[in-house]
Amino acid sequence: MISVQNHQRRLSGNKIALAVALALSLASCTTKKIGVLRSPSSKGEQGTVSNNSGKTAAEQAEEARKLEAAKASENLKNQKSIALLLPFQLNRIAGMRPTAEDVKRSALALDFYQGFQLGLEELGEKGSKFSLKVIDSEDDNFRNTSLAASASIKNANLIVGPVYPKEIKAFAQAFKEKNILQISPLAATLASEFAIPNLVSLTPSIRAHSEIMAKHVAKQYAYGDVVLVYNIQDGDSKQFLDNFASEALGYNKSLQIKVVTSIAELNENLVVAGTNHIVCGTTNRNQIRALLANMDVQSSESGYAFKLYGHPNWAKLSFEDYTNIDRYELTVTTSTLVDENAERTRRFNQKYKNKFQVIPSDFSYKGYDAAIYFGGLIAKYGDDYAQHLVRETYSGINSDFSFDYFPEWGYVNRGVRFMVYRNNSFDRK
Repeated sequence: MISVQNHQRRLSGNKIALAVALALSLASCTTKKIGVLRSPSSKGEQGTVSNNSGKTAAEQAEEARKLEAAKASENLKNQKSIALLLPFQLNRIAGMRPTAEDVKRSALALDFYQGFQLGLEELGEKGSKFSLKVIDSEDDNFRNTSLAASASIKNANLIVGPVYPKEIKAFAQAFKEKNILQISPLAATLASEFAIPNLVSLTPSIRAHSEIMAKHVAKQYAYGDVVLVYNIQDGDSKQFLDNFASEALGYNKSLQIKVVTSIAELNENLVVAGTNHIVCGTTNRNQIRALLANMDVQSSESGYAFKLYGHPNWAKLSFEDYTNIDRYELTVTTSTLVDENAERTRRFNQKYKNKFQVIPSDFSYKGYDAAIYFGGLIAKYGDDYAQHLVRETYSGINSDFSFDYFPEWGYVNRGVRFMVYRNNSFDRK
């Protein structure tokens, strides 16, 4: 499961094939090539003796070559290796001219890679050195099992990918270096379903969204209020709300909270003296429309006060047709929110467009944030970076990282933001 939509790209099939080929060159993104020293003065005879050292020009050149090679070797030893496993699926491209379907299939991987590359380059400008190995995981279980034992990732300090849940499981089962972190960059699957102790899940699960929203609602509650958990028992409601009441009570034991399954039952439990906090978990448009229409009637005719809290996917819906929506301070959680007006975002957008001739997508931002966070940890702490994961938080262009660690299933990101609907759009709270 991928948690965000990709923006439409303006990139031809030929260009994407070229870019992917470059991505898979396994070259370092941030390490400058070491130039070969030329021999001392090419003028004069090779056997001429130096006035100062007593060595011939040829001997001096050989010493200089060895010194440069030693420096290059030392630089390579000091570099930290990152393996990036993404589903470019180049094996499915037939012939020399990629089709529109080929372009679409590779776009997610290419966008993430290009954002990641820019992040490492930015760290490189500050003196950090990384060796980046870019590998096509092909969205194939057998391929990922083979990669886990390959020389390509043997010495990696960090592994980013694979992307899809089946790939993640196949790779982890065959990967023996359990002290090396494996990053799940996009999958929103519960970490407990993977049960991989060295896995780092970047996308907060729906359970994390629910727990964080429960804490928020508990803080909003005041004496005389009531919290009504509107759970119509469809799939989205169950995922988001089944443990909501117990979670909220864990933060505030004085909550007056009730789970209701119909609008009629909801109306029976409304209070006039306080605020009615309505928490809705469905993403069914008809059900949402009916709920909002009922709230309009109850607020205008009977004077009830409401605050409304929705499922994270409500951020993808339009509420422009609901005249009274701003009354209810509609609040949702999100793990991705780009502030297009922020200076950092504008700088990144310009760099990205200049380098790749296209605008970045959500996956580009995610790749950049992952590179800045994990590359920054490695640069700061070296081989011990994993020990600092739960203490080092990060607020990026697109993503927030705040990790909890569970020995059975690894690191779980709880970097969730709140958005409030105002003036026909969601704004960061």
